[in-house]
Amino acid sequence: MVGYLDMTDPTQQCPDSWQTFTSPRSSCGKKSTAPCDSLNVTTYGASYQTVCGRFRGYQIGSPDAFRKLNDAINRDIETYYVDGVTVTYGLPGNRHHVYTYANGYAETNALSSCPCAGGTAPPLFVGSDYYCESGNLGPDWIGTQFYLSDVLWDRQQCGGNESTCCNPPDLPWFCTTFPTSISEDLEVRICMDEVLSNENVAIESFELYIQGFSNSKVDGIVMEDALNRFNFDIPVFLIFIHPYLLGTETAFD
Repeated sequence: MVGYLDMTDPTQQCPDSWQTFTSPRSSCGKKSTAPCDSLNVTTYGASYQTVCGRFRGYQIGSPDAFRKLNDAINRDIETYYVDGVTVTYGLPGNRHHVYTYANGYAETNALSSCPCAGGTAPPLFVGSDYYCESGNLGPDWIGTQFYLSDVLWDRQQCGGNESTCCNPPDLPWFCTTFPTSISEDLEVRICMDEVLSNENVAIESFELYIQGFSNSKVDGIVMEDALNRFNFDIPVFLIFIHPYLLGTETAFD
Protein backbone atom coordinates (compact mmCIF):
# COMPACT_ATOMS: atom_id res chain seq x y z
CA MET A 1 0.00 0.00 0.00
CA VAL A 2 1.21 3.49 -0.81
CA GLY A 3 1.23 6.55 1.46
CA TYR A 4 -2.16 7.25 2.90
CA LEU A 5 -4.38 8.62 5.62
CA ASP A 6 -6.98 5.96 6.31
CA MET A 7 -9.40 6.72 9.12
CA THR A 8 -10.99 3.28 8.85
CA ASP A 9 -7.79 2.09 10.56
CA PRO A 10 -8.39 2.48 14.33
CA THR A 11 -4.69 3.18 14.95
CA GLN A 12 -4.78 6.41 12.92
CA GLN A 13 -5.87 9.86 14.07
CA CYS A 14 -6.75 13.16 12.45
CA PRO A 15 -4.09 15.88 12.43
CA ASP A 16 -4.51 18.54 15.11
CA SER A 17 -5.60 21.14 12.55
CA TRP A 18 -8.68 19.08 11.58
CA GLN A 19 -11.75 18.04 13.51
CA THR A 20 -12.12 14.38 14.44
CA PHE A 21 -15.40 12.58 13.80
CA THR A 22 -15.84 9.19 15.45
CA SER A 23 -19.48 8.70 14.43
CA PRO A 24 -21.17 7.83 12.14
CA ARG A 25 -17.85 7.40 10.26
CA SER A 26 -14.34 7.83 11.59
CA SER A 27 -13.12 10.79 9.53
CA CYS A 28 -11.57 14.27 9.59
CA GLY A 29 -13.31 17.57 8.89
CA LYS A 30 -12.91 21.33 9.04
CA LYS A 31 -12.40 22.46 12.62
CA SER A 32 -12.01 26.24 12.90
CA THR A 33 -14.02 29.32 11.91
CA ALA A 34 -11.37 30.29 9.35
CA PRO A 35 -12.27 29.71 5.69
CA CYS A 36 -9.78 26.81 5.41
CA ASP A 37 -7.99 24.42 7.77
CA SER A 38 -4.58 23.40 6.48
CA LEU A 39 -2.35 20.32 6.59
CA ASN A 40 1.25 20.55 5.35
CA VAL A 41 2.58 17.55 3.44
CA THR A 42 6.36 17.65 3.23
CA THR A 43 8.05 16.55 0.03
CA TYR A 44 11.47 16.45 1.71
CA GLY A 45 13.04 18.69 -0.90
CA ALA A 46 12.48 16.18 -3.69
CA SER A 47 12.21 17.62 -7.19
CA TYR A 48 8.97 16.57 -8.88
CA GLN A 49 6.82 17.48 -11.84
CA THR A 50 3.66 15.41 -11.34
CA VAL A 51 1.33 14.95 -8.36
CA CYS A 52 -1.20 12.11 -8.28
CA GLY A 53 -3.67 10.98 -5.66
CA ARG A 54 -7.22 10.41 -4.59
CA PHE A 55 -9.59 11.38 -1.78
CA ARG A 56 -12.66 9.75 -0.27
CA GLY A 57 -15.14 11.50 1.99
CA TYR A 58 -18.69 12.29 3.05
CA GLN A 59 -20.88 15.35 2.73
CA ILE A 60 -22.09 17.04 5.93
CA GLY A 61 -24.96 19.52 5.65
CA SER A 62 -25.09 21.75 2.57
CA PRO A 63 -21.75 22.55 0.92
CA ASP A 64 -22.14 24.67 -2.21
CA ALA A 65 -19.22 23.55 -4.42
CA PHE A 66 -17.79 26.64 -6.19
CA ARG A 67 -20.65 28.98 -5.25
CA LYS A 68 -19.51 31.57 -2.69
CA LEU A 69 -22.23 32.63 -0.21
CA ASN A 70 -20.18 34.58 2.34
CA ASP A 71 -19.49 38.06 0.95
CA ALA A 72 -17.00 38.77 3.74
CA ILE A 73 -14.55 36.23 2.27
CA ASN A 74 -12.45 36.75 -0.85
CA ARG A 75 -12.78 34.15 -3.61
CA ASP A 76 -9.17 33.33 -4.43
CA ILE A 77 -6.60 30.59 -3.99
CA GLU A 78 -5.17 32.17 -0.83
CA THR A 79 -8.43 32.66 1.08
CA TYR A 80 -11.28 30.50 -0.20
CA TYR A 81 -12.75 29.37 -3.51
CA VAL A 82 -14.58 26.07 -2.90
CA ASP A 83 -16.59 24.05 -0.41
CA GLY A 84 -14.42 20.96 -0.38
CA VAL A 85 -10.75 19.99 -0.37
CA THR A 86 -7.87 21.75 -2.12
CA VAL A 87 -4.39 20.47 -2.93
CA THR A 88 -1.80 23.19 -3.59
CA TYR A 89 1.93 23.74 -3.37
CA GLY A 90 3.88 26.77 -2.21
CA LEU A 91 3.84 28.91 0.92
CA PRO A 92 0.85 31.06 1.96
CA GLY A 93 0.81 34.12 -0.25
CA ASN A 94 2.32 32.16 -3.14
CA ARG A 95 0.10 29.10 -3.44
CA HIS A 96 -0.27 27.25 -6.74
CA HIS A 97 -3.17 25.00 -7.64
CA VAL A 98 -2.71 21.23 -7.98
CA TYR A 99 -6.20 19.75 -7.73
CA THR A 100 -9.59 20.39 -6.10
CA TYR A 101 -12.25 18.06 -4.74
CA ALA A 102 -15.52 20.03 -4.59
CA ASN A 103 -18.71 19.06 -2.76
CA GLY A 104 -22.01 20.15 -4.28
CA TYR A 105 -25.24 20.79 -2.38
CA ALA A 106 -27.44 18.10 -3.93
CA GLU A 107 -27.76 16.09 -7.11
CA THR A 108 -31.08 17.80 -7.86
CA ASN A 109 -30.22 21.41 -6.97
CA ALA A 110 -28.51 23.28 -9.80
CA LEU A 111 -27.83 26.60 -8.06
CA SER A 112 -25.30 25.30 -5.51
CA SER A 113 -24.45 22.04 -7.22
CA CYS A 114 -21.41 20.90 -9.18
CA PRO A 115 -20.52 22.59 -12.49
CA CYS A 116 -21.33 19.34 -14.30
CA ALA A 117 -24.84 19.57 -12.81
CA GLY A 118 -25.41 23.21 -13.75
CA GLY A 119 -23.73 24.88 -10.77
CA THR A 120 -21.17 27.69 -10.54
CA ALA A 121 -18.06 27.24 -12.66
CA PRO A 122 -14.67 26.97 -10.91
CA PRO A 123 -12.19 29.87 -10.94
CA LEU A 124 -9.91 30.10 -13.95
CA PHE A 125 -6.85 28.94 -12.00
CA VAL A 126 -8.62 25.62 -11.29
CA GLY A 127 -9.37 24.93 -14.93
CA SER A 128 -10.36 21.30 -15.45
CA ASP A 129 -8.23 20.05 -12.54
CA TYR A 130 -11.11 19.25 -10.21
CA TYR A 131 -13.66 16.60 -9.35
CA CYS A 132 -17.06 17.57 -7.97
CA GLU A 133 -19.80 15.39 -6.52
CA SER A 134 -22.68 15.65 -4.04
CA GLY A 135 -23.54 13.03 -1.47
CA ASN A 136 -27.09 14.35 -1.06
CA LEU A 137 -29.73 12.90 -3.37
CA GLY A 138 -31.77 16.01 -2.55
CA PRO A 139 -33.50 18.26 -2.70
CA ASP A 140 -33.57 19.10 1.04
CA TRP A 141 -30.74 19.02 3.58
CA ILE A 142 -30.12 18.79 7.33
CA GLY A 143 -27.35 20.97 8.80
CA THR A 144 -25.13 18.43 10.51
CA GLN A 145 -26.24 15.27 8.74
CA PHE A 146 -23.63 12.90 7.32
CA TYR A 147 -24.77 11.73 3.90
CA LEU A 148 -23.52 8.16 4.01
CA SER A 149 -25.42 6.59 1.13
CA ASP A 150 -23.30 8.29 -1.55
CA VAL A 151 -19.54 8.44 -0.87
CA LEU A 152 -17.86 11.52 -2.30
CA TRP A 153 -15.33 11.39 -5.15
CA ASP A 154 -15.50 7.64 -5.79
CA ARG A 155 -16.89 7.80 -9.36
CA GLN A 156 -20.07 6.08 -8.21
CA GLN A 157 -23.75 7.09 -7.96
CA CYS A 158 -23.67 10.19 -10.14
CA GLY A 159 -27.42 10.45 -10.55
CA GLY A 160 -29.94 13.16 -11.37
CA ASN A 161 -28.29 16.33 -12.67
CA GLU A 162 -24.90 14.79 -11.91
CA SER A 163 -25.14 12.16 -14.64
CA THR A 164 -22.00 13.48 -16.38
CA CYS A 165 -19.97 14.16 -13.21
CA CYS A 166 -18.47 10.66 -13.18
CA ASN A 167 -17.41 10.72 -16.84
CA PRO A 168 -13.67 11.58 -16.57
CA PRO A 169 -11.94 8.21 -17.11
CA ASP A 170 -9.19 8.53 -14.46
CA LEU A 171 -11.56 9.16 -11.55
CA PRO A 172 -11.33 8.74 -8.62
CA TRP A 173 -7.60 9.31 -9.24
CA PHE A 174 -6.09 12.57 -10.37
CA CYS A 175 -2.70 13.37 -11.89
CA THR A 176 -1.53 16.95 -12.41
CA THR A 177 1.69 17.67 -14.33
CA PHE A 178 3.48 21.04 -14.20
CA PRO A 179 5.53 22.68 -16.98
CA THR A 180 8.70 22.55 -14.87
CA SER A 181 9.94 20.63 -11.84
CA ILE A 182 9.28 22.01 -8.37
CA SER A 183 10.41 21.04 -4.86
CA GLU A 184 7.96 22.84 -2.59
CA ASP A 185 5.79 21.11 0.00
CA LEU A 186 2.19 20.23 -0.75
CA GLU A 187 -0.73 21.58 1.26
CA VAL A 188 -4.15 19.98 1.78
CA ARG A 189 -6.91 22.33 2.97
CA ILE A 190 -10.53 21.68 3.93
CA CYS A 191 -12.50 24.81 3.03
CA MET A 192 -16.04 26.09 3.72
CA ASP A 193 -17.38 29.65 3.63
CA GLU A 194 -20.34 29.15 6.02
CA VAL A 195 -20.63 28.03 9.64
CA LEU A 196 -19.94 24.39 10.47
CA SER A 197 -23.48 23.90 11.71
CA ASN A 198 -24.48 24.49 8.09
CA GLU A 199 -21.80 22.66 6.10
CA ASN A 200 -18.64 20.58 6.36
CA VAL A 201 -16.93 17.71 4.60
CA ALA A 202 -15.46 14.60 6.24
CA ILE A 203 -12.30 13.07 4.76
CA GLU A 204 -12.15 9.33 5.36
CA SER A 205 -8.96 8.65 3.42
CA PHE A 206 -6.52 10.09 0.93
CA GLU A 207 -3.30 9.23 -0.88
CA LEU A 208 -0.66 11.41 -2.54
CA TYR A 209 2.20 10.57 -4.88
CA ILE A 210 4.88 12.65 -6.57
CA GLN A 211 6.88 11.87 -9.69
CA GLY A 212 10.37 13.31 -10.02
CA PHE A 213 14.05 12.85 -9.54
CA SER A 214 16.25 11.26 -6.88
CA ASN A 215 16.52 12.63 -3.36
CA SER A 216 18.22 10.90 -0.43
CA LYS A 217 15.18 11.37 1.81
CA VAL A 218 12.95 9.37 -0.53
CA ASP A 219 15.28 7.02 -2.39
CA GLY A 220 14.04 3.48 -2.60
CA ILE A 221 10.36 4.24 -1.95
CA VAL A 222 9.25 3.33 -5.46
CA MET A 223 6.17 1.12 -5.52
CA GLU A 224 5.39 -1.15 -8.48
CA ASP A 225 1.70 -0.54 -7.88
CA ALA A 226 2.07 3.17 -8.58
CA LEU A 227 4.26 2.58 -11.60
CA ASN A 228 1.65 0.31 -13.12
CA ARG A 229 -1.29 2.54 -12.17
CA PHE A 230 0.05 5.77 -13.65
CA ASN A 231 2.38 4.39 -16.34
CA PHE A 232 5.30 6.44 -15.02
CA ASP A 233 8.57 5.84 -16.84
CA ILE A 234 10.77 7.47 -14.17
CA PRO A 235 10.75 6.94 -10.41
CA VAL A 236 7.70 7.76 -8.33
CA PHE A 237 8.36 9.00 -4.81
CA LEU A 238 5.56 8.26 -2.38
CA ILE A 239 5.15 10.84 0.35
CA PHE A 240 3.52 9.13 3.31
CA ILE A 241 0.91 11.43 4.83
CA HIS A 242 -0.05 9.69 8.03
CA PRO A 243 -0.34 12.57 10.57
CA TYR A 244 2.29 11.05 12.88
CA LEU A 245 4.89 11.09 10.11
CA LEU A 246 4.40 14.55 8.66
CA GLY A 247 7.54 16.56 9.02
CA THR A 248 9.65 13.70 10.36
CA GLU A 249 12.69 12.29 8.60
CA THR A 250 12.67 8.89 10.30
CA ALA A 251 9.70 7.77 8.22
CA PHE A 252 11.99 7.34 5.24
CA ASP A 253 15.10 5.96 6.93
